[in-house]
Amino acid sequence: MVKFAIVALDGCYGSSLHGLVDVLVVANAHIRKESGNNEPFFSWEFFTSDNSSIQTSNGLTMNHPQAELSADNFDVIFIPGVLYQGTKAFNAKLKSLNPLYQWLANQYQQGAIICANCTSTFFLAESNLLNHKTATTVWWLEHLFKANYKQIDLKFDQLIIEQDRVITAGAATSHFQLGLLLLKKFVPELIAQQTAKTMLIDTRKVHVSPEQLLNVAREHTNRLVQDAQEWINNHLHESFTVNELASTLATSERTLNRQFKEVLAVTPNKYIQSLRINSAKYLLESSELTLDDILDKVGYKDRSAFSKLFTASVGLPPMSYRRQFSQT
Repeated sequence: MVKFAIVALDGCYGSSLHGLVDVLVVANAHIRKESGNNEPFFSWEFFTSDNSSIQTSNGLTMNHPQAELSADNFDVIFIPGVLYQGTKAFNAKLKSLNPLYQWLANQYQQGAIICANCTSTFFLAESNLLNHKTATTVWWLEHLFKANYKQIDLKFDQLIIEQDRVITAGAATSHFQLGLLLLKKFVPELIAQQTAKTMLIDTRKVHVSPEQLLNVAREHTNRLVQDAQEWINNHLHESFTVNELASTLATSERTLNRQFKEVLAVTPNKYIQSLRINSAKYLLESSELTLDDILDKVGYKDRSAFSKLFTASVGLPPMSYRRQFSQT
């Protein structure tokens, strides 16, 4: 039996919390059918941390033992993403869970696979399990992650990155792909394929589209920032300034900058720039559009300026990036 620990933190996403476990439920059903053994191959326990009672982001109250008080050893530990409610609140949460970080480190030393998705990748960073490793996180918190964890090599080229039994998954909905990756470590490929087909999980999903990035980035409750993100999404192909964006939203550039920093830990200009670069990366990977056509779609007119910005951000010139990562 393979033992999972699911650590539910206050404000975690219900979809992530239960989604990965649902993959295990379906896998158990297929294993039972193939083997005729009624004993479940995968088992799991739900835990909380810091407090035995937590509330998920959608309002579900849960009462479970605290992970840091458990003396059991687990094969896999998963921390689902939590709702991001601004830099100040998030940093306070990160600093409040030292007993959990020690427990994770102890479990890792005993051989456990430690994984997290979305914003909870920050908790793995706080536990020092990602030190000197390559990892991913939600792209719109890139600035905050890099500022806090300079010893981690942060990359966004893949939805999931695994190194030395530590797994990070970037998107809020990546728990399904993460579940399949974990299945393949313990069961035959056939079981993983059957599970994917049953749940209609896209097994080809290794890159994150700009639309998915925007959906993740909207997971907060600040209406002004949400409206700004919606407008940016609809006008990404146009050239505009942050001041023009602020005027459109009937606010000041100073207010817009302040609220973006508070909610997303990044300025509007950096947010727009990151979205345009990621959109260009996606088009370079998935289409045969010329570079000039891609520039038109992401709101750049100056090819030379864009190439310099792209190279500085990605580490490769645009066409070199296409040659290395093109899926067409």
